[in-house]
Amino acid sequence: MPTRANGRPAFGLYLADPHTRVYRAYVLLAITTAGDHITNITGFNTNVMTRFGLPRTLPETD
Repeated sequence: MPTRANGRPAFGLYLADPHTRVYRAYVLLAITTAGDHITNITGFNTNVMTRFGLPRTLPETD
């Protein structure tokens, strides 16, 4: 799911929980770019997801 972190593009990654029908937050990645190149990727643990407007879980879609 896309969001922004310190003005930079960022997104949350989610993994399917094999025991339920939800996807659980895995990591938030913030991307630094220069022109059309990615120059840095910073990862944050799932504790920050809600601060960036991202849910901790997503429902499974059919």
